[in-house]
Amino acid sequence: MKTKIKFLSTWLMVLVGIFAGAQVAFAQTATIATSCNTATLSGTITSTSGVSTSAWFEYSTIMANVTAGAGTRTVAQAFTVPQTFTQPVSGLLPLTTYYYRVAVQNIYGIGYGTVLTLTTPSCTGGVVGNSFVTTNAASITSQTSATLNGYLNPNGVNTNAWFEWGPTAMYGYTTPSINYGTIAVNFASPVSTLSPGTTYYYRAVAQTAQGGIIYGTQMTFNTNGSGVMLPLVTTNGASILSQTSASLNGFITPNGANTNAWFEWGTTPNYGYSTPLVNYGTVTTSFSNTLFNLLPNTTYYFRAAAQNAQGTVYGSMLSFSTTGQGNNNVNATGSTPTATTLLATENFGGSATLNGLVFSSSSAYPANAWFEWGENASVGNKTQTVNVGSLPSVKHADVITGLAQGRTYYYRIVTENTYGKSYGSTMSFVAGASTLIQDNTVVINTPTRTVTKPTVTVINNGTATQSLVALTLDGGTEAINGGEKRSYHVTWKNDSTQILTNVVLRVMFPQAMKVESTTNGVLSPTDNTVVVDVKSLAVGDMGEVFIVATPDSGLAVGDLLVVTANMVYTDASGAQSDAVAYVTHRIAGSNGLGASIFGAGSFMPTTLLGWIILIALILALVLLGNHVYGRFSEPVR
Repeated sequence: MKTKIKFLSTWLMVLVGIFAGAQVAFAQTATIATSCNTATLSGTITSTSGVSTSAWFEYSTIMANVTAGAGTRTVAQAFTVPQTFTQPVSGLLPLTTYYYRVAVQNIYGIGYGTVLTLTTPSCTGGVVGNSFVTTNAASITSQTSATLNGYLNPNGVNTNAWFEWGPTAMYGYTTPSINYGTIAVNFASPVSTLSPGTTYYYRAVAQTAQGGIIYGTQMTFNTNGSGVMLPLVTTNGASILSQTSASLNGFITPNGANTNAWFEWGTTPNYGYSTPLVNYGTVTTSFSNTLFNLLPNTTYYFRAAAQNAQGTVYGSMLSFSTTGQGNNNVNATGSTPTATTLLATENFGGSATLNGLVFSSSSAYPANAWFEWGENASVGNKTQTVNVGSLPSVKHADVITGLAQGRTYYYRIVTENTYGKSYGSTMSFVAGASTLIQDNTVVINTPTRTVTKPTVTVINNGTATQSLVALTLDGGTEAINGGEKRSYHVTWKNDSTQILTNVVLRVMFPQAMKVESTTNGVLSPTDNTVVVDVKSLAVGDMGEVFIVATPDSGLAVGDLLVVTANMVYTDASGAQSDAVAYVTHRIAGSNGLGASIFGAGSFMPTTLLGWIILIALILALVLLGNHVYGRFSEPVR
């Protein structure tokens, strides 16, 4: 009897201890120090309830954004005891009032400090007229590459910007100068072939149309030997729970660094709302967040976001539509088409042809497609909408005109059907000359375009058609498991009777796949592509590349993955064209033990084996409970 009383007392003490500590962490927002475009925010964590607690700052020029949790977030830090901490923020506007607060979160909930304000002073450097440029922290993408970041505010004056960088304070290298027009924008440039474990110096530079040159503050970064990279994040399809609620889904690969993730969402592509930030540590995992109080019969846009010490990345924008009939089990993305942006061609004479692929998952739901384009990553212009039908795959192309020579343009393909909308990745090109130059002495007249309206072309799976280049892509069977390594063999041959120049191959993988290795070319981690600069192809020339890639183990059964090869070239007349090949995969399962038993990305079983194991576990728990209950029910002797 004494043993049983001791046993019950022990469990009672444990429960009391748990509930006694079950309080959210608390924090106080403290004072700050500012410059014209940077600030150091300070906060005090007054309680952690004895568990690991994440802390960060939220700030905005609009107080309502901060109180609603929609402000800009800093990188979360983990703490286990009460303490004061500080974090720098950059890219602020001079002579501007900002609202900010500290936020803390642990397993018991989330807490906020008081909303305070700061006002940045006027700038004494990095300003010409009303234009200014700021150097922001670099993002380390690997041991040999990085992305330099800056902020430019032209204040209505046409402005170019670039970076100076190098292994000493004298720099020695510059990134390409890009025209950003007259709109304030964050800008970035990748640098590669860096030395591991080396400190590099850099600064942002801008030049206005009047000729004035502006320099940002000099900063440094170090290519660490551990190879810590930006996280990878994928936006997965939403699950409609009812006509007023939905679950947003994503997948995150932290790449070895402590990582936070959340969703941005709203009724427009500008979003406007964000879910609470959650720390997922260094574990590769699926994540989700449920939205309530949505409007019936309304389209919502969303994307996944992730952040670690190297920076912030975003998944693709997806959409879903709530119903008005109260159907609680409709998957709004089950028949949503998939879009892939291809390289632009025929870039001359103030116009260019934009290209993309549309993949339909059901013949019952035809899709529309168009392109969004503009002079910055926010695009802003739109081509006409074209019905591309419901075939498994089509290539869509359209011509844009009125381009300025030497100016950078951004574009992406968009496709939509009854069940939702999806966006291809955003790509860019620099508008070419008004005439095509074959060499230094001979000028070729601009050829007449054969594409004067949007075109939709059916292409074959794995092989390019109607092209001077025979391009093939072999990726094995359509069924693939999460976590399964797959080899992709890309081959090409010049089947024409002319020499092809400016030949570039681009092999594009979805963000839900990790490229492990390639026998040729350069891997770009930011857009998950392998680029091979072939340069030229003589008559009959051939080539190949082998690429190994692995889909994320947390993908759900039935998810569609598309790998695309796109080769662009210039023929003997100076006209640009391209060849496209692709392979599609459907997730059949997972190589991970837990995922293969209970179904990838789902707690409930999705296979017969999973149900058998779950029933066995339930029976074992029932027998154990019966045994324990029987012991306590024995009469006292």
